[in-house]
Amino acid sequence: MWASPYVMRVKLALGFKGLSYEYVEDLFSGKSELLLKSNPVHKKVPVLLHNGKPVCEIIVQYIDEAFAGTAPSLVFAVGKGKTEEEKAEGLKQTLVAAENMEAAFKEISKGKPFFGGDTVGYLDVTLGALVAWVYAAEKLHGFPLFDATRSPLLNAWVERFKEQNTNWTMAGGGDELKLLGMWASPFALRVRLALSFKGLRYEYIEEDLGNKSDLLLTSNPVHKKVPVLIHSGKPACESQVIVQYLDEVFRATGLSLLPADPYERAMARFWAAFIDDKLLASWALAARGKTMEEKMELLKPTFAAVETLEAAFRECSKGKPFFGGDNVGYLDVMLGGLVAWVHASEARHGLKIFDPSGSPLLDAWVERFSELDETKAVLPDIKRLVEYANMREAQAAATN
Repeated sequence: MWASPYVMRVKLALGFKGLSYEYVEDLFSGKSELLLKSNPVHKKVPVLLHNGKPVCEIIVQYIDEAFAGTAPSLVFAVGKGKTEEEKAEGLKQTLVAAENMEAAFKEISKGKPFFGGDTVGYLDVTLGALVAWVYAAEKLHGFPLFDATRSPLLNAWVERFKEQNTNWTMAGGGDELKLLGMWASPFALRVRLALSFKGLRYEYIEEDLGNKSDLLLTSNPVHKKVPVLIHSGKPACESQVIVQYLDEVFRATGLSLLPADPYERAMARFWAAFIDDKLLASWALAARGKTMEEKMELLKPTFAAVETLEAAFRECSKGKPFFGGDNVGYLDVMLGGLVAWVHASEARHGLKIFDPSGSPLLDAWVERFSELDETKAVLPDIKRLVEYANMREAQAAATN
């Protein structure tokens, strides 16, 4: 749909990569059969069809990975090079992409401080999510992506964006890892699971969410939430972003969580977003129900999401024990952050989110995942989690 900013993002990516494509305009008021068939989960644009296979949501990353040898890389191609020649070519591609983005900033900002004009806008937030990666690339590979000579506008933009998001440089140095979390948070548990399966050492800092530390507030000034990973003094936020970051930066360490194939990687990211947007969001809403009857009514979208995810597991696992196949992968970690709460829900209400009759594959997966040593080392005590959930429910009832 021509006015959609999400569609515009994909068209920009295709343009920067120099790829020719057929554009099919779809109307919100009369969605085509092709759209409904290609994106049966969300029924929304954009959808990219590549050799007959549909890709939704995480399209730009898919384009960059599937066409890694085409035109400039949209991420950091230099980091993927195995030889010095490959790294040099990757650097060349990345700098061309930065040059294109410099021209785009000049056109879109119209001489003002941000892509959005006088204030931060959609593109500022989108590119701003990569600022920590810009610093990581400079540290790992010894070059600044946006420098004052090649891309003066973006170089200045980075400094302004940093000021909008307070001080990005935190205490600490070297290659140290710190995780700011809260023991019961499923999002923090995801990151701890990823660190466990990657076999990485880190310092864990427990946060009191009722009295948040200055370190948390300065590390995540936008959302002020856990988890936050601090790597060599630089913060990364949001559980999905952090797990992908760990897998990329420490790709030679422990399990490789994301699939090697670009299409499978795109599908893993799509289903991770589905877990958060459909399964977890509806489940959290149902928890606010005042009576068991109200909770069960609110759980209907959750069980619908579970049914969809059961089919996704069948497709992704290909008959093997985990979403990642024989070994734990990205989706196992994403859903794994909820496993303790699945057990706590059953203990509190006798309610199984994944049950043998409605979702036998996921029910068996929960048991397998729970028995892994890496999982046991991370997941909280279920009795303690039940007590915490009961306390939170009592507090909520007292305020209503």
